[in-house]
Amino acid sequence: MSDLREQLRKDLIESYRHRAAGDAACALCGNTTRPLAFHMLEASFSEGNQTPDGFVPMSASRGRVSGSFPICNVCSPPCKKCGLPVPTEKVLELGYRLKARSGNGVCQHIQFGLFLSAILKRLFGIGRFGRRAS
Repeated sequence: MSDLREQLRKDLIESYRHRAAGDAACALCGNTTRPLAFHMLEASFSEGNQTPDGFVPMSASRGRVSGSFPICNVCSPPCKKCGLPVPTEKVLELGYRLKARSGNGVCQHIQFGLFLSAILKRLFGIGRFGRRAS
């Protein structure tokens, strides 16, 4: 039983990593040739409504379409420790604009450079930390 759980865990983590995709493009840069991470930014929309550009539907249930905004390995590089995509500031800003949530398939390690960048942007009100006009 333990071997089965361990194999399922490995397969799940592998599905979160960047992988080649046929016709999908990076939601940030639009590149179609790089490997993509499909669990960085996830969103759900009402069926029949127009979805934003870059959205890749994955399932539909109870009148909602769920899916993700794929991100390439340049816009969100893999972590050197675990291989999962690192949620860069550009990715987080895109998620904020699109009202998408971070998925489960992101690196949880502390990336000091990205952490420092987020603190500075927060201090100066830049990007997703800027004041919104009401």
